[in-house]
Amino acid sequence: MKYKQTHDPQHHRQESRVLRHYLRLSLFEKVILINSIMLIGEALAGLWVTSHSLESHHYLIDVSFLVIATLCSLIINILVLRASFRPLFRLLATMHAVSEGKTGARTPSSSDPDIGQLARAFNEMLDRLEVIQHEQTMQILQAQEEERRRIARELHDETSQTLTALLIHNEILSQRLAVFSSTEIAPVAREQLDEGLHVFATLAQDTLDKIRVLSQQLRPSVLDDLGLEAALRWLVEDGQERLHLTAHIQIQHESTATQKMQLPPVYETTLFRIAQEGLTNSARHAQAQRVMLKLDYDMKYIKLTISDNGKGFDQTQTYSGLGIRGMRERAALLGGTLHIITGIGKGTTVEAILPLPTLERKLQ
Repeated sequence: MKYKQTHDPQHHRQESRVLRHYLRLSLFEKVILINSIMLIGEALAGLWVTSHSLESHHYLIDVSFLVIATLCSLIINILVLRASFRPLFRLLATMHAVSEGKTGARTPSSSDPDIGQLARAFNEMLDRLEVIQHEQTMQILQAQEEERRRIARELHDETSQTLTALLIHNEILSQRLAVFSSTEIAPVAREQLDEGLHVFATLAQDTLDKIRVLSQQLRPSVLDDLGLEAALRWLVEDGQERLHLTAHIQIQHESTATQKMQLPPVYETTLFRIAQEGLTNSARHAQAQRVMLKLDYDMKYIKLTISDNGKGFDQTQTYSGLGIRGMRERAALLGGTLHIITGIGKGTTVEAILPLPTLERKLQ
């Protein structure tokens, strides 16, 4: 005779309901429930033992039973507490990761109500701190750009005008000196005065040229007047003249729509500073002779690539400079990424990819 195994759906629903109720309990309630069940089980077992008359030689069996029951209770408590505290261990590991600088680490959710609420509160705190940090960093960078713009304007408008006035005054003195005859000024004195005025004019002109270059490096007026592409072309020309690099630039647009795209000022400033830092690193640290600058547009992303044939470097080592870190932070503030491909003797390629938000993409 064969018996068919039957399944009671109502029984399974009751088990699922009991399991759900158990998972909703807090850690304290779970520990109390498990210990209560074990104490009741031990009490029932002890009641059964005492209700039966046992012989004296069964004393060892009774003691062994109690010891085994106690050990089982201890092991079950350890397993329950270990399983219950596992989310707390994960939370502790996340705290250690954040303290080591991994600010993107987050604690996974937990089925325990109390620990889950603690994990959510901790994650929300990290999210708020990250937003506040990004806002503060953005404000600092904007303040730096405004200060650079102010200093560049003062250098260009005040200091450059003063040096230009000195050059004009020096030329007037030279012309007046030429009017005097040889009887009024001795030839030796005339020669010394001419030489002194020439040296003065040379120093003033060199200082004026350096101030103009410094003013453009602080905040090139072409970036505010003509935009990013013109500023990058100027940067390449400046790298050829000042840094003695064989530099080229290539700009590609996905469509005519991207050609008419007007980038927000913060995007133009970010990409320009990354390109400026990249060219400076190629010349001073990588000792490169050739640098290629590429700017690729599409409707969702803008990509800046700086490639050189320098000596490269080992990315596993820690360097004291803040150039690469600053480029990463600038890209991260706009939700972008910065990748570096390099190796000893293999040159360096820096790729900065910035996503363009739809709301900030404006067509002329």
